Amino acid sequence: MALVFLAGCVTTQTDELTNGEIYWPRPPQLPRFAWQSVIHKANDIEIKEPEQKDFLNISDEHIDKDVFIKPVRVAAFGGRIFVTDTMAKLVHVFDAVRRRYYQFGARFEGTLGQPLGIAVDRQGMVYVADGTKKVVVVFDQLGLWSKFIGNASLLKHPVAVALSPTGDRIYVIDNDGTGTSTHRMVIFDQEGKMVGQPIGQRGKEEGEFNMPTDLCVGSDGRVYVLDAGNFRVQIFDRDGKFLAKWGRLGRGIGQFARPRAIAIDKDNLIYVVDGAFANLQIFNDQGQLLLPIGEGSSTDGPATFASPSGVTVDEAGYVYIVDQWLRKVEILRKLTETEGKLVLNGQDLPPLRAMVP
Repeated sequence: MALVFLAGCVTTQTDELTNGEIYWPRPPQLPRFAWQSVIHKANDIEIKEPEQKDFLNISDEHIDKDVFIKPVRVAAFGGRIFVTDTMAKLVHVFDAVRRRYYQFGARFEGTLGQPLGIAVDRQGMVYVADGTKKVVVVFDQLGLWSKFIGNASLLKHPVAVALSPTGDRIYVIDNDGTGTSTHRMVIFDQEGKMVGQPIGQRGKEEGEFNMPTDLCVGSDGRVYVLDAGNFRVQIFDRDGKFLAKWGRLGRGIGQFARPRAIAIDKDNLIYVVDGAFANLQIFNDQGQLLLPIGEGSSTDGPATFASPSGVTVDEAGYVYIVDQWLRKVEILRKLTETEGKLVLNGQDLPPLRAMVP
């Protein structure tokens, strides 16, 4: 899919058309993304009646309140949206299909200490990088503990986790902070056995890292690491061999100032949220900027961000962005080319795609 969104226009502003929707980029360019919704509270997904809730027995007190304390990262699959919360020390789950909210990470072996990065596989198993426990904690679809990956001898401070398309590789960013040399990527197999040796150390050379914050894996198996302190994205093959890099420090569109999270969609478009720019930037896999979305503001509103910290894209093309300060998850939807043309011509959009194809 050939997408060059900028086409001489680099504005991050939105455009609201007569049907009430907000699109990016602005006409007369072909719209590619539309604002969908925002999640603050449990009842933003229409909670079922109390007698219909599952055995987790979520209290009604959550329904009308903001449930986030300090949301960090997000993962989504099959209509479920998973958000880690470092202050609440749990994972929030918004099940858009069953229209319910629940939490996990506060029971028995699965009790979380510092939930940071999160990923979900095609079977619905959830992987959470726990910086305090120094492991990746794996949960089943109900939020019940399944197993640990790694241990304190292998991981110092895991901050992010991603999965290969087949699920046979688990990639973990291990970042032990500014005073250490432990800035690396560690690869595990499905059984939790480390594959090869950790990749990288603190530095600025190819294959080295400085405060890496996140990573994602494309449909072709290539691994994209957000090397935040070096203001770049580094690309590796499935076994951790360095392939390429792109990105640089700057204050301009397409550059990085405080990159925090990265995601990739099925078309290999790369999504990066930047805390300094307070926006989302979308690149192709060669590092060419296609489109910026959003603007900085302490006032909540569609595509306004104060401290964006997480981003993911689900299998249906919905984009989820976490903002820590505004304590929300914004949802955008990626338009098909046909949908974009209909918007551009001032016609009504076809019915929205379901959350689950």
